[in-house]
Amino acid sequence: MNRQAAGGGTVVLGAGLAGLSAAHHLGRSCRVFEAAGRPGGLCATDHVQGYDFDLAGHLLHLRERSSREFVERLLPGRWQHIRRDARIHVLDREVRYPIQANAFGLPADVKARVLQTYLEARTRRGPAPENFAEWARQTFGSALAELFFEPYNRKLWTVPPRELMLTWMGAYVPAPEPARVIRGAFADIPEGGGYNARFWYPRKGGIGALPQALARHVPELRLNAPARKVDWRRRRVEIAGLGWVPWQRLVSTLPLPALAARCLSLPEAVRRAAGKLRANSVLVVNLGVRRARLHPAHWVYFPEKRFCFYRVGFPSNYGRLAPKGRSTLYAEVAVPAGTGWERRHQVARRVRQDLVQAGILRNTDTVEIEHMQYLRHAYVIYDEAHAHARKQVLDFFRKQGIWSIGRWGNWEYSAMEDALAAGKRAAEDIQGDLE
Repeated sequence: MNRQAAGGGTVVLGAGLAGLSAAHHLGRSCRVFEAAGRPGGLCATDHVQGYDFDLAGHLLHLRERSSREFVERLLPGRWQHIRRDARIHVLDREVRYPIQANAFGLPADVKARVLQTYLEARTRRGPAPENFAEWARQTFGSALAELFFEPYNRKLWTVPPRELMLTWMGAYVPAPEPARVIRGAFADIPEGGGYNARFWYPRKGGIGALPQALARHVPELRLNAPARKVDWRRRRVEIAGLGWVPWQRLVSTLPLPALAARCLSLPEAVRRAAGKLRANSVLVVNLGVRRARLHPAHWVYFPEKRFCFYRVGFPSNYGRLAPKGRSTLYAEVAVPAGTGWERRHQVARRVRQDLVQAGILRNTDTVEIEHMQYLRHAYVIYDEAHAHARKQVLDFFRKQGIWSIGRWGNWEYSAMEDALAAGKRAAEDIQGDLE
């Protein structure tokens, strides 16, 4: 007997990139259930009165040739390949990102201290850093740590940088060679390091065009069908409007604590571990403005406390997302998990004030659209409890035939390419398991 058919087949919870990728590679042997009325998860685009707004900054950074070929097949001829132009707004001026390789734009006295403390840090020997705050000071020196790394990451993660372990960084925080740091202090060098030096983006329609294209390759996708309960012992999931649906293998892209909360009779140790998993939330204020090209960059980071947002992006600089002669921008404001939406109107007012203070908006600008979005899960907080608690929960689910994948299912800081790859790996694991 075919084990898959006998046990209800493979069920996928969530039609974000990871879930859609898993379903695409599994083919007709699975069903996908998505709570929202559209596929994509956080990789989606809202269309509002002629303006297109992604859910915050969503750009494809493709390292692998296989990933590039895959997305090109999904949307042939519809991609732009763009060299990043990112800035950091600090001390009433803008310097190129990453700041550790571009101190040229800083005031002379600040630049001198940056180089002095950087070289001191390079020659000083000490114990290995135990957290991000220590790592930033040991790697870049106290001046850059105080100017950018500590205030920016405090803003982004909503916790002190000393609470962040080092396991999240990978390629996300480039550490250029000393020669590049010194050259970047004495010359304006447009090239930059980091994983996001180049990106792909659809010519029109926003990033939501990607999951929409991928969804067309998924044989059985049910929208407006949230998972209510997971009975892992009896291998079935309760789907709103459908009742209990059996599964032989379950692929979940739900946030890992949310999956744990839906499970019946979860062992107490696993439930406690899931309760230790932390993340922040992000309020996104999108504006449609009656002025072309509000700023020359693609996005700007704001480490200073006087600005409420940590990043402002300009999607109409890299996609056809606004009517002619108009522009779009987004401002991201990080808040502790589950908070912020109730004061979204106050946040939006503060954002507009700060955009004027930063010189991005003018008092004479006409804002035609203000569109708010809320990312309840935005960034996983890699605190001291993260690694052990995450492993404990994931290991338990894997033993029950549950693959918890994607940025939130795997409870990690990762990119869209990683989500696509995670779905493919899960499909390969399941197919191998069933052979």
